[in-house]
Amino acid sequence: MDFLRRLNCRLYKFQKIFIVVVFLLLLFLSLTQVLLRLFLNLGLESADSIIRYLVMWVGFLGASLATYKNRHINIDVASQFFKKLNKNAVNLIVNSFSFIICFLFLIASIIFILNEINEAARIVFIPVWVLELILPLVFLFMLFSFLQKILETILYNNKRKK
Repeated sequence: MDFLRRLNCRLYKFQKIFIVVVFLLLLFLSLTQVLLRLFLNLGLESADSIIRYLVMWVGFLGASLATYKNRHINIDVASQFFKKLNKNAVNLIVNSFSFIICFLFLIASIIFILNEINEAARIVFIPVWVLELILPLVFLFMLFSFLQKILETILYNNKRKK
């Protein structure tokens, strides 16, 4: 359990730094593109496509960071259905369901990337599948976060019972 907690903490710190770098790159590329178009009637080749992927990276990394901090979008339907259960049981159910969904999305995104590897599509010199690697990475990070929450809930309930 302690290993998972340390792993998630390190992944969180890495993602915080990485999202800042990606966001600054996004800002720089967007500003450069706008200034080149405005003043020189030029543009960077494929900059718009790269900007789209950078926005995707920022969005998905932000979702992963929010999941780690438990600030993600939380649909409170489960608490309405499980009013008679205590809060820890509801958290266990919701986090387990979220874990399963992230696992399914992880599998789907891996299949998607494997299909994209066979394509020869490139943006500038970067294969498109490399730009799409954020999908399985983020779902893996979120999977670890939900696994930690599940284990903490189970261990917390076991300590309370003793």
